[in-house]
Amino acid sequence: MPSKHTIRNRTFAQILHVSICCSFVILLALSAFIRPVHCRAVIPNNATKEKLRVAPGQENNQNGINPDLVPGKHMDAVKMDRNGELNKDFRQELFLGPDHEDFDSIPEKEGRKRLIEIFNTADINKDEYLSHEELVKWIHHKTEEHFQEAAASSKRMFPLVDTNSDGVLFWDEYKKQFLLLRGYDEKKQQQLDQNQLMLSGHDEDDYILYRDRWGRADDDGDDALNQDEFLAFLHPEHCKTMLTMLVEEILHDLDRDGDKALSLAEFVSLPEEDAGNIEDLGKNDEWIRERKQEFMTNIDLNKDGIASLEELEKYMDPKNIQHAESEARHLMGAADINEDNKLSLREILENYFVFVGSKLYNYARNVHDEF
Repeated sequence: MPSKHTIRNRTFAQILHVSICCSFVILLALSAFIRPVHCRAVIPNNATKEKLRVAPGQENNQNGINPDLVPGKHMDAVKMDRNGELNKDFRQELFLGPDHEDFDSIPEKEGRKRLIEIFNTADINKDEYLSHEELVKWIHHKTEEHFQEAAASSKRMFPLVDTNSDGVLFWDEYKKQFLLLRGYDEKKQQQLDQNQLMLSGHDEDDYILYRDRWGRADDDGDDALNQDEFLAFLHPEHCKTMLTMLVEEILHDLDRDGDKALSLAEFVSLPEEDAGNIEDLGKNDEWIRERKQEFMTNIDLNKDGIASLEELEKYMDPKNIQHAESEARHLMGAADINEDNKLSLREILENYFVFVGSKLYNYARNVHDEF
C-alpha cells in the first residue's frame, strides 16, 4: 500500500498534469498581449565554453545531451522547488554558495579548513568575530554567486543550441535538442512532425510547460530568445517577471478557492474539512509539520493567516534580503554558545554540521526560536 506521502505526491502530479494542459491555451493567448520588461543578465565574460555533449560516463540520459538545456525542478538558493517540495539544502546553499555540494564529498578535515577560510573572508572588520551584519553580507554575497553561476551556465549553453550562430535562439532549434534529450532521435522527430507519433505523457507535460515559459521569457514576442531571455527561460528565479510566473504556477495548483492567495490548509495541501485540525494532524505527519512551520515563520509575514501574492513573490525571490537576515539569525541562534550576539571561529567549528549540513544531523534541534 502506498504511503500517504506517495499518495500526496501522486495527487499533486495529477493536479499539475491537468492544470498545465487546461491553462496552456489561456496562457499562450495572454502572452501575445503581455510582454513584461525582463532583467538583463550580468554574465561573466571569462566563462569557459563547455561541450553540448557531456563527458563519457557522466551522462544521465540515453543520448548524452547536457541536462542543463532544460529548466531544472531544483533552484539553488530558493526556498521551494518547482514541484512544491521545500528545499532541504537551502541553508547550506545560502551560506556556502555554489560550492555547497563539494562539502558532501570532501573529508571533514578539508571541510573545516574551508570553513576557516570562509570565516576569515566574512570577518570584514578583522576583529575575529562574525557579527549579524557580517553574516548577512556574506550570505547576500553567496546568493549573488548563485546568480553569476546561472548566468555563466546560460552563456555557455546558448551558442551550443544556437546551431546557425545568428545570436538568437528560435524555438525550433531548442525543440530539437529538448526532444533529443528525451530520447527522440531524428526519425522519431519526423514522425512527431507528421503526427505519426505522440509524445509520452511526462514528455508532453514538460513540452507544454517549457513552450509556455519560452513565450513568457520572449520579451519582444519574436518567438526567439537572446542571451538575456534564455537566462530568464532556464533560471526564472533570477528574473523578476519570471519569478511572478513561478508564483502563478504555485497558486494555480494550490489555490483551491481562486482568491490568488494561499491559506495554511492550501499550502499544506489538506482537504478543507481538515483545515481546523492541522495542529493534531501535524503531530504524526512530518510533511504537515514542516510546511506549517514554513508557512507561519517565513511566508505569512504579516501573520494574517494568508499567504498573499506579494508574500509568495518575496518568499520565492532568492535576492530578497529578508532571506539573508533570517538565515543569519538562524545561524547565530544555533552556534552562539555564549550568547554574546557574535560568532567566534571556535563556535563555528564546534557547530560544523550546522554550517555545512549533514543527512545525519537534525538542524532544527539546535535552532532557537527565531521570534
